[in-house]
Amino acid sequence: MSLAVIFGGKSCEHDVSIATGVQVLAELKAYKPVPVYINPDNEWFTGKALFTIPGVRSGKGVRKVYMRPGSRMLYSQSGRAIAGIDEAVICCHGAGGEDGTLQGLMEMCGTAYTCSGVLESALCLDKSEFKRHAAACGFPVLPYVSFTRDEWNGNIYAVADRLNALGYPFMIKPSRLGSSIGIGSAANESELAERVRTAFMFDGKVVAEKLLTGFREFNCAVLSDGKETTVSCVEEPIGWKNFLTYSDKYAGKAAVRRRIPADLPPEMTERVRSMTEEAFRCFGLSGVARIDYMLSESGELYLNEINTVPGSLASYFFIRGGMSVAEFYRRLLNAARLVRKERERTIYRFAPPSGGVKR
Repeated sequence: MSLAVIFGGKSCEHDVSIATGVQVLAELKAYKPVPVYINPDNEWFTGKALFTIPGVRSGKGVRKVYMRPGSRMLYSQSGRAIAGIDEAVICCHGAGGEDGTLQGLMEMCGTAYTCSGVLESALCLDKSEFKRHAAACGFPVLPYVSFTRDEWNGNIYAVADRLNALGYPFMIKPSRLGSSIGIGSAANESELAERVRTAFMFDGKVVAEKLLTGFREFNCAVLSDGKETTVSCVEEPIGWKNFLTYSDKYAGKAAVRRRIPADLPPEMTERVRSMTEEAFRCFGLSGVARIDYMLSESGELYLNEINTVPGSLASYFFIRGGMSVAEFYRRLLNAARLVRKERERTIYRFAPPSGGVKR
C-alpha cells in the first residue's frame, strides 16, 4: 500500500499546514510516504525536498503532479504515472483541504483518507452551519447571527435588525476560516464596520457571536480506529488576553503555553470529555478531531468549534496520554481503510427491469 501525506493548500492557514505536513512525514517515515505539497495557487508538487520546511520554501528539486478521478495514481505533468496513492493523510487546514473539497477528490480517486467525510468536513468548517447543527443536536453554543457579503452590501438595515436583536458587544469571525484569522471584537458601530470589513476580506460569510468576556478556553481530542474511540485529556491554553489570536497560537517561543491536563474540577473535566465524544458521534466524524470549548466566569460551558484536520493532527494529546506515535497512526489509518471499505459496499449502478418502468 502506498501512502501520501498531502499538505499546504490555498488557505490562509497554508503555513500552519506546512508545519503539520512536515511533522507527519517525519513521524510516518517507516511507511516511506510520498510527500504531496499544494502551493497557494493550488498547484501540486512532490519530491524529496518536501520532507523539510526549508525544502518546501525553496521549491528546488520538486516536480508538478496531479491526481485524476477514477485513478489512485499520482501523475507527472507529462501524464506518466509515478506513484500509486492508496491512502492519504490529509494535513491541509482550512479552505481547499478541510472543507470537503479535497476529501471529495480522494473519494473520486478511490483513495482512503484520514479525516472526516465530505459533508462532515464542510459542516464543521462553516461556523454558522456548525452552530446551527450543534444547537439542533442540543449542544450549548453562544448566541449568534450570520450574514453574507451580499446581504451586508444590499440590505444592511435587515442585517442591523438581526444584530441589534443579539446586542453589543460582538465577536466577528469569517465563517469558513480557522486559526483566529480575520476575527475581532466590536463594542460599537464603528468597530463593527471595521471588523466586518476585515472578516469579509477572508470569506463571503461572517458570523457575529455574542462576545464572552473573562472566559477560559479548553480543547479535547478524539481518535477513532473505525470501531472504538479514544477521548484525550483536556488541555487549556494559558497566557492569552481577550481571545486567542493567530500569534498566540503559532508565534513559536512567544506562543501561549498549554496546561495538560487542564486545571479543572473532575466533574467539569468529565463533562468536557463526555461532550467531546458525543459531538464526535453526533457530527458523524471519523479519524481524529479536536473540539474546542469556552467556559464562562459563571461556569457555563459552550461548544465553540470542531477541527476535523487539527494542527499536528492533535497527536500530542494522545502521546501525552501514553499512546505511542506508531499506535496513533495505526489507528488513524485503520479508520480510513474501514471507511473506504464501507463505501465500497455501496452499489452505484442500477439496471431497471426489462420492459421499462411502469407509471
